[in-house]
Amino acid sequence: MALQYQRTFINFEENDGTRNQRSSSLPPSLNCKANDACSEKYVDGLLHKTGENYEWPIDAQGNTSRGSLGHPEVCGRFCIRFFYGNCRQGENCEFGHLAHREPKVKMDKAQRQLFEMLGEAEVLSLVLPHIERRCGRNGLNRRMLFVIHMLRRRLTSLPHPDDNHVLHARAVIPILRKFTVARLLELIRQSPAFPSGFKEDLKKLADRSLGRQ
Repeated sequence: MALQYQRTFINFEENDGTRNQRSSSLPPSLNCKANDACSEKYVDGLLHKTGENYEWPIDAQGNTSRGSLGHPEVCGRFCIRFFYGNCRQGENCEFGHLAHREPKVKMDKAQRQLFEMLGEAEVLSLVLPHIERRCGRNGLNRRMLFVIHMLRRRLTSLPHPDDNHVLHARAVIPILRKFTVARLLELIRQSPAFPSGFKEDLKKLADRSLGRQ
């Protein structure tokens, strides 16, 4: 691009070699053939990251979404599109539309790395007691009966966990006691220790138990 000063104006001319250069802040195409789909995926990712720093709005009309069922303990993840006022799914949205009074708690990097190293039995031994305690505290034992039974049955079918690993994880990750039931179930589904089939069955059973299917 060449700049020229003529009279009282600054004119510029673009060289052929710079016309197709993208801004450094523009995301790459990721070699996708469907550029529109890639752009939408990229924007959705930014919206989800941004939304975690804000509180949910409350639907003044009292409308709720399918993902809001069981709020605040077993509801779905927040709907960032509802936050920005452009959720088109309405009552069929699988994400939550109701505000949470408490901020979302998260594990730090060291805690996440430790959790990802745990085996199936160790994860269940660590997480299941928190799920049972929170279900009892919030009157969810009846509604989540089959989910808890599924997790207990899975735990008893596995080799006995390493008690030292479980005790160490409990000491390093005490924040789990502050997680909601929904967040604890999400941890199980995100754990690399479990097969994908079990994760899918767990989600389907939880959704049916909460009336989302």
